[in-house]
Amino acid sequence: MSETKAIQKEPPAQTPQSEPVYIPRVDIREDANQFTVVADLPGSDDKSVEATVQNGVLTIEGWSQADKPQGYELLGQEFGRGRYRRDFALPDQIDPERIHARVKNGVLTVAIPKKEEVKARKIQINS
Repeated sequence: MSETKAIQKEPPAQTPQSEPVYIPRVDIREDANQFTVVADLPGSDDKSVEATVQNGVLTIEGWSQADKPQGYELLGQEFGRGRYRRDFALPDQIDPERIHARVKNGVLTVAIPKKEEVKARKIQINS
């Protein structure tokens, strides 16, 4: 599988190389029609997330910036500014042309459809 497919059309703004790289937590689900990857990317939105498929590998990346509200003193911080990145090897039975993704409230959901020929089908049994 050598095709490349970018899910996000505009590349996100780059963060400095000195920024930390976080490994996002994910859930991976499978049903009869597709695989679904759900990744937590706190502080990221549709302009700061990128997903690509190349040579059978799904790569997700996101950039975040911790915004400090004006007039408040920071007493503690668990989320910082940085980059998220994770790679996943994809099985051969996926259809890379139909992969799609969305991000909402810092959660990226990538739907990876299976090829039609690998989907289970019910076989009629005659007597």
